[in-house]
Amino acid sequence: MKLCGLDFETANTCSGSICAVGTALLEDGVVLERREYLVKPHPSVDYMSNFCRNIHGIAYEDLRESPEFPEIWQNVKMLLKSADSVVIHNAAFDLKHLREVLRLYCLPQVSFNYVCSAQLCRYHFPELPHHGLADMAEEFGITFQHHDALEDAETCAKIASQLEIPENFVCRFEYPINA
Repeated sequence: MKLCGLDFETANTCSGSICAVGTALLEDGVVLERREYLVKPHPSVDYMSNFCRNIHGIAYEDLRESPEFPEIWQNVKMLLKSADSVVIHNAAFDLKHLREVLRLYCLPQVSFNYVCSAQLCRYHFPELPHHGLADMAEEFGITFQHHDALEDAETCAKIASQLEIPENFVCRFEYPINA
């Protein structure tokens, strides 16, 4: 099964303020392709909050010469659509930002299947007190740099590749809604 891990880091708490994108395509648990992009946020949300910078370590200066989201979207979308499912830890967060950045730039419709690896971990490991990505990576013996978009994307896909994904856990992302 082909899985594509996806993770965003954001510049601030505004929806759509994506400043880093990580994708990792795996087939049967083997990494086929990894991509990471720094992204200059949309002009309407183009500032870096100290809160977010302290989480991921990306400074506004790091983004000045970076492409805006539309410049990388075709490559990201192609990778997402090449997978049987996209895997996202805490999918609601990342998909909220994806939906908003697509809206901000008036990008064309897109749809793909996805699985929330946090929900998948809660299902398979109900006895564990925490199901955050760092906690689950430790449970699976995966060492990674947390809050690095590429490392987070690859880690959640590696975790999901080792678990049974019940059919009812596979959801559909559609932009715009009912596309």
